[in-house]
Amino acid sequence: MGRDRRIFTTKYTSSEAELKLLSDEDAARQKRLGQLKQRLQKEVSRENRISALELKLKNAERMSITESDDYMTKAERAELQGLLKVRENFEEQYDPKTFTEEHLEFKAMHNDAFIQLSKYCEDERKQSEPVKVFFLDGPDGGTACALIQKGGFNPNQCYVANRHGSSCDSLRISGGGLLPDENVVHATASEALTISEPIFVDGLTGSNGVGEGDADIASLSGEDGAFSRVDFAAYYFDGCGGFVPHIVGMLSAALLRQNSDDVAAGPIAVGYSLLGGNKDVVGKELAISRALTIIAQRRGMRMVHVLDDPSRYKISRDIQKIGGSNDGTFTTWLLLQPED
Repeated sequence: MGRDRRIFTTKYTSSEAELKLLSDEDAARQKRLGQLKQRLQKEVSRENRISALELKLKNAERMSITESDDYMTKAERAELQGLLKVRENFEEQYDPKTFTEEHLEFKAMHNDAFIQLSKYCEDERKQSEPVKVFFLDGPDGGTACALIQKGGFNPNQCYVANRHGSSCDSLRISGGGLLPDENVVHATASEALTISEPIFVDGLTGSNGVGEGDADIASLSGEDGAFSRVDFAAYYFDGCGGFVPHIVGMLSAALLRQNSDDVAAGPIAVGYSLLGGNKDVVGKELAISRALTIIAQRRGMRMVHVLDDPSRYKISRDIQKIGGSNDGTFTTWLLLQPED
């Protein structure tokens, strides 16, 4: 029979760090999907109001000053300017045209690492179907382009989340991009990967809404994130800022599952980036590694630091963790391996 991998329902004593990680993820699952719906509804309402006010302004501009002021009030004009400012604040800030040559080379090297690790996982899994990969990408589709044109991936293998609607349009085939429309979702990574089922941690109680608060967990909408049921062999969380809980939240959403049926049988590659230079980068990397170690153990797996021996995975020995413009980006790769 081998080792029982139904580790999510096994009775065992959890460490304080593990309980906190699981508690945080269970609490977050109660919020993410609802927040996604609310945000999208607000965006639709805002765009509808902007369209109505812009049409009114266009009509007003054809009128005399007196008629115009009566037709469209100062309050409505101010409202339009405010809504346009809010829209601008939510526009994509990612602009590869501003990247230095050094930064582009750094990103290309890590895109290559993503390709090699994805292929390594595919070889190890020995599946009949090609593996699927999840990543964050900008409107230029830089990582998608690397996977498809350099790595030989089929676009159907590639899945992307982006919280900017305009970027999603650019990435989709219907908007001139490389990816199938259904493989690009307008959401954050955590929202796209969150499964609605709670983790149900044995012995976890308290005021945080988990354990004693299982009734609160049961009130979830029951709707999963768009890609939460997809078995991904590799994840690349690029351009995530420098906030550790944000990175840990994405890893938890992607990899923590209640049922053993949701656990992949083969290795899983994980890459992430931290922006903001070298400040506290060692402590941040350690905190993320500790969280991923806990996640790996709950899946009956162990965590490996890929860049300790990159050539083993056909990754160039010249790869650097820190690089980009003014050495402002930290990127590393980890592998979750099934325990022997």
